[in-house]
Amino acid sequence: MLAPRLRWTIAVVMMAGCRSPSPVAHDAAVALVDAAVDAEPAPPRGRFLAIAYSSNDQAEYERCGCPVRPLGGLARRAAEIDRARAEADGVLVVDAGDLFLPADDTPKGWRAPAASEIDRRARLLAAAYARLGVEAFTPGERDLALGLPRLRKVLADAKVPVVSANLVDVRGRAPWAADRLLDVAGVKVGVFGVTASADGSKMRAWGFVARDPAAAARDEVASLRARGARIVVALVHVGPVEESRRLLAATPGVDWAVLGHSARNLEDPELVGDAPNGPRMLEAMAMGRYEGRLDLHVVDGGAAFVSRGARAQLRTILADHREQVADYEKRLPTTTAPKLHDYYAQRLVELRKAITRETAAMEAMPPHVTGNWFENRIIPLDTSVPDQPGVALLVSAYNHESERLAFLRRPVGVKPLNPHVPAPPAHEKPTDEAPTAPQAHYVGNDACNRCHPNAVAVWNGTKHAHALAALEDAHRARSPECVPCHVTGYLRAGGTTDIVAATSPTFANVGCENCHGPGSIHVDAVSKRDTIARKVPATVCLGCHTPDQTDDGFDYDAFLPSVIAPGHGM
Repeated sequence: MLAPRLRWTIAVVMMAGCRSPSPVAHDAAVALVDAAVDAEPAPPRGRFLAIAYSSNDQAEYERCGCPVRPLGGLARRAAEIDRARAEADGVLVVDAGDLFLPADDTPKGWRAPAASEIDRRARLLAAAYARLGVEAFTPGERDLALGLPRLRKVLADAKVPVVSANLVDVRGRAPWAADRLLDVAGVKVGVFGVTASADGSKMRAWGFVARDPAAAARDEVASLRARGARIVVALVHVGPVEESRRLLAATPGVDWAVLGHSARNLEDPELVGDAPNGPRMLEAMAMGRYEGRLDLHVVDGGAAFVSRGARAQLRTILADHREQVADYEKRLPTTTAPKLHDYYAQRLVELRKAITRETAAMEAMPPHVTGNWFENRIIPLDTSVPDQPGVALLVSAYNHESERLAFLRRPVGVKPLNPHVPAPPAHEKPTDEAPTAPQAHYVGNDACNRCHPNAVAVWNGTKHAHALAALEDAHRARSPECVPCHVTGYLRAGGTTDIVAATSPTFANVGCENCHGPGSIHVDAVSKRDTIARKVPATVCLGCHTPDQTDDGFDYDAFLPSVIAPGHGM
């Protein structure tokens, strides 16, 4: 425990902040606790094993477009795994599935992505996993949906080891090994995987049959223990978390279970059952934005491991909250929109109170642990994590190929295609459908300027008028995954599927028609009444100002004044 004098000093520093502690008070208090923690004698190191775990990546391979804290990226994850290898005596890298395809929430009637693009993304992800050093991968539904032949080939070509104890093909043959017994820093670790789905007909269509996962798991535990496994790790992809709990409760002998599918953030591993040495569940959310890391310290010959994770968890949360405070303090003085200003100010109050509570909790931590112990961390893959050069090269090559294909007017990406967007000419098919009313198409801001020069002048002073430049600064101005929200009409009904045309001066930047709709009918009409949308509902803006792109801070009423001025809307 901390010395009484130090506890008193921390209390005084924190009281200085009163109801809303100042940043100085926070930093001083947290620095005192950090210094005290660093001064405490650490438990015995023992043999130090790190398990780097992930699942639910859903075909994401690079950081998100979040303006405040862009999270994720295979290159950042590789850097964190390299850090673990430098710190631990041995590292085991595992994944519990749903890697190769996005979540299965395709709107009815949308077109499937091109098979060539699914293959290309799968090859990138598999090559990156090989470079990450993944030693055991268990497929989930979003992997099995590739179909057995394609999935086996992609994984085999990249030499990614697969473990699956209960999946067989439609003839009853096991496509992969059931388990692996690995030596990690002199400790035998057994790893096996099980997969199940509520939709057996889909599984069979993909070429798979899932046998009873609980029975397969029990057989694997017995086999691995008989072969000398000191630690047993299960990769469990069986649906909602309740299904995982039931399976693990029926499978004594599992030490750690990495979950797929449920996409939870288990900063504190969840113990299944009442036994202190029962299985503990691990999961690090979804879409590759976080890396899970379990540090195991084998100190004695006992089977039990006790948690030292509360301290590590609080320190991680504190660091995250301090980063958020620094960002909001930077944004607040330059924010002119009243509602957004109030939002930032309120977030600062909430975060500072949270830091106060967390600092106090750190001070009240129990005495040190002895014997075998573990720490679990969910590491945000933010800007503090550098890109690992090897994986970054794979990603860069993939992005350059995407740009080349887009210039050739070919479909790019693995997300479903909007059926209302016309396919490129090479993919057009004849139709016998009766002709319908003419569809408006996009014409560009120059056409609007002929009659609405004042409104276009207002637009020239907004960030929308420079939207494409933001991508150019990030070297993504030809990326099909980013361009649609930074130009006019690209991949929209009545717009172009040609990225060359989309980024030309006519359609560059977020123009009038992104908000008011395509303008060709309006331009040609003798009577302009009811030929174009005059009022813009919030739903139009939210199509691009999504929570991950606007830091959960998009407020329609607060942002509207930034695009309204005399001559445009007033």
